[in-house]
Amino acid sequence: MIQGAPIGTRLEHCTFDNFAVSDVNREAYEACRRLAERGKPGVLLMGKNGVGKTHLLVATMKAFDRRMSGDSEERAQVKQDVLIRVPAASEILRTASADRREAPEDATVPTLTRDEIAHAAHVEYWPLLDLVCELRLEITRGSQDVSRRCRQCDLLVLADFGAERVTDFVLEELERIVDWRYRSMGPTAIATNLKTTQITAKYGQRALSRWAASCELVTVLGEDRRASMEPT
Repeated sequence: MIQGAPIGTRLEHCTFDNFAVSDVNREAYEACRRLAERGKPGVLLMGKNGVGKTHLLVATMKAFDRRMSGDSEERAQVKQDVLIRVPAASEILRTASADRREAPEDATVPTLTRDEIAHAAHVEYWPLLDLVCELRLEITRGSQDVSRRCRQCDLLVLADFGAERVTDFVLEELERIVDWRYRSMGPTAIATNLKTTQITAKYGQRALSRWAASCELVTVLGEDRRASMEPT
C-alpha cells in the first residue's frame, strides 16, 4: 500500500520496464532494482533535473510494494482462476460458537505463523515540499501521524530533496526521521539535485553519514529529457 502524496497522472505510468536504460543511468537503475527486489540497501540518487530520478523512485516503490505484498503475477492469476466463497459474518459466528461448545476442554486454539499471514507493504511517497507542508500542518493540529508513518513504514521515498526552504523545525523533523530509519535499518529511497557537498552544507554531515551507511549513493548523468518533450 502506497501512502503519502499522490503520484500524479504524469508519473503514474512509470515502471522499470519503460525506463530507458543507458550507460549514464545504468548504475542508478540497477541500484533501484536491488532495493525493490531485496528490500535493501536504500538509494540516494543525485543528478540534475530531468534525468529520470523520479521515474526510478516511482518504479522502485511500485515493484517493492508488489513484492512485499505478495502480489506476483502468479498469485494474481490464481486470484482470477480460483473463486472462494466467503461466508457471512453471522454464519462464521454461529459456526465458531458451535465448534467451541463441542470442542474438548483441552483443545488448543488454532494459530497462524507470521509467514502464513499476508503482509501488506507500507510505502510512504513524499516530494519534500509536500512533506514539509504536512509536517507543519501537523504541528498546528497537535498530531504526529505523518512523521510517525515516515519513520515506521517499510519503505520511505523522498523526491526533490533539497527543494524545501530550510528552517530549524524542518531540519529537526528531517533529522529525526533520518535517524530513526538509520537505527531501525528501514530502507529509504531519495532523489535530489544536490551534490554531496551541498547536502552536507544544508543538512549537516550527520545526515549524509547516515545515508552513506544505509544507501547506495549514485550520481545519475544524462541530458534533461523534459527539455526535449512536447508540452502536454
